[in-house]
This record gives sequence, C-alpha cells and structure tokens, in this order.
Amino acid sequence: MNSADFQTDMTSEAISVLICESSSVQLRILSEAVRQAGYSVQTANKAEDALTLLQMGTVDIFLTGIEVGAVSGLEACWSLKANSETESVYTIVITASGEDRRLEESLDAGADDFIRKPVNMTELRARLRAASRLVRMQKQFKRLAETDALTGAANRRAFMQYLEIQSQRATRDDIPLSVVMIDLDHFKSVNDTHGHATGDTVLIEAVKSIQACLRDNDMLGRLGGEEFCVILPGAGLFSAGIAGERIRAAVEAMTISTDEGVPVPVTASLGVASLTDGDLISAPDTLLQTADVALYRAKETGRNKVWLDGADERDDEASRRQAG
Repeated sequence: MNSADFQTDMTSEAISVLICESSSVQLRILSEAVRQAGYSVQTANKAEDALTLLQMGTVDIFLTGIEVGAVSGLEACWSLKANSETESVYTIVITASGEDRRLEESLDAGADDFIRKPVNMTELRARLRAASRLVRMQKQFKRLAETDALTGAANRRAFMQYLEIQSQRATRDDIPLSVVMIDLDHFKSVNDTHGHATGDTVLIEAVKSIQACLRDNDMLGRLGGEEFCVILPGAGLFSAGIAGERIRAAVEAMTISTDEGVPVPVTASLGVASLTDGDLISAPDTLLQTADVALYRAKETGRNKVWLDGADERDDEASRRQAG
C-alpha cells in the first residue's frame, strides 16, 4: 500500500460515536451536534445499555457523562478498557466544571480525553476530530498488521485466525466450510525468465483476479511465495469446486506482459477440501492439509485444474462400476 492509499483510507472511513447521557435533553443536543459534524451516532441514557452496544463492536468513540445510571460512566470506561475486544474504543468523559477530582478519576479509569460541562460545541467537534485521526490511524495499522505487504491479501496470521473462527462456527452450527488451496503454476520460471519485478506483478494481479471472484465473507490469504488459500464459509464441496473453477479461469484469463511487451501466461492449480455434515475436524490445519493433498493431485495430473478432495476415491469407484 502506498502513501496515497494510506491517506485515502485515513480520511474516507466513517467514524461511529456512541453518546451516553442520562439527561434526554442533553442527549438530544449532543447527538444532533455530533451528527451534524458528520459522524454516525448511537445513543444510550444508561451505561448498561452503552456497554451492550460497545460489545457489538460498532463503536469507534465513546462519549459519556459520569452519572449515567447504576453503572457510572467511569465504570463503563474501566470495563471497556479491560476487555481486549473493546479496549481500542476512544473514550471521552464529560465532567462537571470544577470537578478536578472527577477529572483525575476519569483518566485513571482509562478515559482518553475529557470535556467539561457546559459543553462547548466548537471544542467538542475539535476533540472529536483529534480522536478520529487516532482511530483511523489505529485501524490502518491494524489492517497493515494483518495484510501481506505486496499483494494486499490477508497474511498467514490473520488468515489462520479467521479459519479458526470459521471452523468453530461450522462445527457448532453444523454448517459447511470449505477451503481452496491455490498455487501458481511454474512461478519459479517466471522469476527466472522475466525477473522478480514481473513475478511481483503476477502475484499482485493474481490476487486482484481471485478477489473479484469472492463473496464479502470469503477470505483470501497468502500462505507463502506463490501459494494462496481461500476460506469459503457456508460452502460445501460442490459449491467450493465451482468457486475454484471460477478462480482458475480468472487467473488463466489475466493479461500480463513484461516491460518489453513479452506476454507472460499464468495458470493456477487448485485443491479443494470441505468440512460438512458434522464431520468434525480437530484443527483447521487438518482442513488445510487435506486441501494441500488435493492441490498436489491437481499438479500431478497436469496443472491448471481444480481437484476436489476425494476425487481419487470417486474415480476408483467409477472404474469399478465400469469394470463390473
């Protein structure tokens, strides 16, 4: 990702603000001011309700009073900062004028900033802008930490975390889960013949082509070198095979040339494995290993093809029926 991409992401992403205030009048005034400043706004008049919204993971900035029900705003700040899933939420506490002790308590509770009553709307907007810059930067750094720097695909760590989550969900809810292992054919010869710059272009364009074939909840990860894998939540073996063929065709259709105009043909071999019908797999690694075996068969039998796990057994059974 270049600096221009970074700046675009830093400025274009919407920021969600949750406002917690016990006074319905103050809540209405604050929410209207924040909404007019261009933020997405959620509201709560009790800290308990605010914590429920915070647990849903859709809040970037938490703006709260102190006296907001049985659970105070300070307790809410402490709670969200103690939780790894919500600790990144930026918190601003509204304190009464002259309550320096409360200000100290707010910061000790984990608040990132404060603003005094009566709230000056110009000051509030300025503090929200400062908070937004930090929130966007934090999100961007998180994305960079989870993304392969060259291709933009998920890196191995992020990929394995997502596969673990989807494996647990598939086992718990008894729904299908498939993976498609992808390896670019003869990639070493591309580097050896045309240079690593061309090889990098092939990897980048291959990822773009594969991504265009995927659904929103699918994930493409780069496992290393020219090897990639796609997670297909909810897809059985047959559906995953269709998706694999779509990916194979998209890679083959790419038009890539060297700087001198020499065409560089690219194909891929794919192996598909699926977890279905309550067939419990002890670890996501097992599913990947099964897909890797299918990938090896695709390469062994000619490359530029999709091989489904269990195809050997089906071929053997078909041969037995024909012999009978």
